[in-house]
Amino acid sequence: MTAQRTITDEIGEIGVWLMGEFGGRLPANVISRVLNASKRDLEGRIDPEELGEMFHTLCRFRLQRILAADERITVRIPGARLL
Repeated sequence: MTAQRTITDEIGEIGVWLMGEFGGRLPANVISRVLNASKRDLEGRIDPEELGEMFHTLCRFRLQRILAADERITVRIPGARLL
């Protein structure tokens, strides 16, 4: 039971860290969905001792990919002036 609590705490800390890192660039609900989906994808497939590191890596990769996609989707209106 202690090991499970430790994993849960670690995942919570990683979530707080990633919210801080990406919070200014992505909406909180998007970050939450990525965190929840990543946790679901990894649970039961990764050794509990490695779960924290893999969770952080997967979440960060997915969040960076979302940001990169947003940057590529830029609407440009020909002849428009930027203020």
